[in-house]
Amino acid sequence: MAKQEITGKAFEYACLNALFEKLNARTEVSVLDDVNVRNTKSAFEELSDNDKGCYLSAAHRGIAIIEPLEPNLAFPDTAEPLVLSIQPDSKGKKGDVRDVLCVRSKKGWCIGLSCKHDHEAVKHSRLSRTIDFGKEWLGFPVSRTYNDAIAPIFDELDELKKKHARWAGIDRKDERFYKTLLDAFLAEMTALYAEHSAEVPENLLRYLLGRNDFYKVIAHTKDRTTEVKPFNMYGTLGLSTRAQKSQYKIAALKMPSQILSMAFKNGSLNTILIHCDNGWSLSLRIHNASEWVEPSLKFDIQLIGVPVNMGTRIESW
Repeated sequence: MAKQEITGKAFEYACLNALFEKLNARTEVSVLDDVNVRNTKSAFEELSDNDKGCYLSAAHRGIAIIEPLEPNLAFPDTAEPLVLSIQPDSKGKKGDVRDVLCVRSKKGWCIGLSCKHDHEAVKHSRLSRTIDFGKEWLGFPVSRTYNDAIAPIFDELDELKKKHARWAGIDRKDERFYKTLLDAFLAEMTALYAEHSAEVPENLLRYLLGRNDFYKVIAHTKDRTTEVKPFNMYGTLGLSTRAQKSQYKIAALKMPSQILSMAFKNGSLNTILIHCDNGWSLSLRIHNASEWVEPSLKFDIQLIGVPVNMGTRIESW
C-alpha cells in the first residue's frame, strides 16, 4: 500500500479500537473479524510506536466527543450486542463514505465514521475520455460538446504515455492540460446546471457525501487535535434512547438548492471553486495522480464551506 493509504487505514483501525475500548466496559460489543478489519490492523502495525500512540490518542479524543451524542452506543433500548466493523473500499467507490460502522441490527440502528488522517478531502474523482462525470456525479449525461472539447487533451496524453513520459518533464502542464480540461469541465457544469437547476446542487453534494449520515473524524497531528463534524443530512445522528438522552440535539443540515458561483480560484490554473446556498462551498483541484503521464487526471475535492449549524468540535490531545 502507498504511504497515504497506510496512514488512512491505520487511523480507521485506531478509531475502531478506541470505540471498543471506550464501550466494552459498559455494553456487550464485538468486532467483526473479517479481511477489512485485518487489513486496517496490518496497516496500524506498520506504524512506529510513537505514531501508534499519536493515532490512538487522536482516535480516543474523537470517540470521547461522539459517545455522549449517541446513547445507542452504550445505553440501547435492546439487549443485542453492538457490532463494530470496517467497510471495504468498494463501498466508498459506490458512494458510501463511512469507514467504521457501529450497528445494532435488531433495532435497525447504525452510525458511521469517516476517518481522515491529516487531510479533509471528500472525494478523489477522475476525469478521462471515458468517464461521464455528468451522469456519475449529477445523474445527467455530458454533452457531445464536452466530449469533443476534451478529446484533443486526452489524445495528447495518450501519445505522451506511449513515450513513457514523466509529468516532471512536461512543460507548461498547468496551461496545456489542467486549465484546458477545467475550462471544458466548467462550461459543461454550467450547461448542466442551467438545464437541471432544481436537481444539480443537491445531487452534487449527495455524490460527494453519500446517502448516509456520518461523523467525520479528522486527526490533525501537527497541532495534536481531533476535529469531529456531524454530517446529519437525514436526521439519523444523535438519537436518544429511553435510558439516555443525547448530550445535545444535532442539527439537521439543509442540502443546497442553488449554485451561486462556479469559477477558477483567483490566480489558479488548476482549481475551481463552487459556492452554493445554505453554506456549502467546494474546492476542486485537478492534478496528476502518478509520476508517469496517463490519460486521466484526478480531482482533490474538499469542502471549504459547510452550514453554520453543523456543530463542529475540535479537541486537543
